[in-house]
Amino acid sequence: MEDKEEHHQTHPLTCTSCHARVEKEAESSEKATKLKNRLLYYLFLVALTAVETGVILLCALTVLKSKTPNFRVRAVAVEALRVSNTTNPFFSITFKAEFNVRNKNFGHFSYHNTTVYFYYEDVKIGKAFIHKAQVDARSTRKFYIRVKLTSSYVSKSSLLFIQDLKSGVLPITMQAKMTGKITLLKLLKNDKSTNLNCNMDVIVKKRQLKNLKCK
Repeated sequence: MEDKEEHHQTHPLTCTSCHARVEKEAESSEKATKLKNRLLYYLFLVALTAVETGVILLCALTVLKSKTPNFRVRAVAVEALRVSNTTNPFFSITFKAEFNVRNKNFGHFSYHNTTVYFYYEDVKIGKAFIHKAQVDARSTRKFYIRVKLTSSYVSKSSLLFIQDLKSGVLPITMQAKMTGKITLLKLLKNDKSTNLNCNMDVIVKKRQLKNLKCK
């Protein structure tokens, strides 16, 4: 009887020890799960920060990086033309030209006063004045200028000049350098310049300009 009583007295102690061990293991497992979830959360934050940083850098490279505007001649129409290939060779041409300034940037482009020079065989035969203005972001400004060209400074004894007058085709070159500033976010200002370099042929008989090409 005494042995049975002793056996019944020690059994509850064993069960209590088992429950304590199970609770301890459960607590350890719960802590490990929380730690794992916390690590995953931190990794997610790091990955999200890296993605946001990449997006910001990409925007900085595309939006904040200034591009050189385009300055071009789109069309030219002859309004008056006088030519003589006799003993006193000369030409006088008046035409109306359409100029475009295209701004690809996300900020406006403010350009200064600009002069366009016209040449015949490296001899200056006229010029056009462009007043300073502003081109809005991602837009194109179009304007027209009337120009008069004359062969006053071309040597009348030039064989090439006489040949061109007889052939009825006068090669004309126009050049200019436009300078200005690009303003981004109303804070960042970058100096930019764009060049105009175009060639064209004046067809005397048809009173037209052809083969207009800009580099």
